[in-house]
Amino acid sequence: MKKKILFLLLIFLFLCSCGSDDDICIGGEATPRMKIKFKTKSSGKMKTMDSLFIAVDYGTGPIGVFGSVVKTDSVLIPLRVDDQPFTKMYVGASRAAVNSEIKINYTSTSQYVSPACGIKKLYQNLNSVLEVPNAVLGVEQNQNQIIDESKTHLYLLF
Repeated sequence: MKKKILFLLLIFLFLCSCGSDDDICIGGEATPRMKIKFKTKSSGKMKTMDSLFIAVDYGTGPIGVFGSVVKTDSVLIPLRVDDQPFTKMYVGASRAAVNSEIKINYTSTSQYVSPACGIKKLYQNLNSVLEVPNAVLGVEQNQNQIIDESKTHLYLLF
């Protein structure tokens, strides 16, 4: 009987000691991505893209981060997390023509989140410049900081 009680007590202690809230990073504490929506340049009205392809240069050349031939009204794009003050993004309406170049300038700060999540980057003084217009005819800045993904940060004008 003593062995059975001791065994149950050990199992109970084992189950109670497994994990805590700091073991898992699930509450959106990670580095926020930039939310981009689309507008028609002539009218300024919101636009849904039939196809969209985006590549981002994280320091080793452009890497495709979004490619879709399904209708979309917004995308979330991760920015660089190293100490560079800008990220270059390449946008096109087809996979063969990803040729509009946008430079996103910012100052980044680090914020400690938890032992499981570590540190996240926040972006301040956001400024986007359309360096090579092609498919994208202009950019419109909506927010000058990226602290979460709930607000639209940038509009691409087509």
